[in-house]
Amino acid sequence: MERKKRNLNNLLDALVDKDGLKTEVTITLTNQTLLKIILGMLLAGGAIVVVVNTVKNLFPNTQLTAIEQEVIKIKQTLKS
Repeated sequence: MERKKRNLNNLLDALVDKDGLKTEVTITLTNQTLLKIILGMLLAGGAIVVVVNTVKNLFPNTQLTAIEQEVIKIKQTLKS
């Protein structure tokens, strides 16, 4: 399979014709390209989940900690 050489003139000719700028764009996606896009999106989603869980565990919720401390104090008060 021979690859076509691309240069700036050919790219500009593909975008501009005698009537002006061409507004129709055709995108051809092969199975390999679609697979790469899908895998990239899945990996990005997985990375987001990992980052969110890591941040959540590294920086605990201070309000939740304060509420837990209050509950412990209330339990101790009720026991005595």
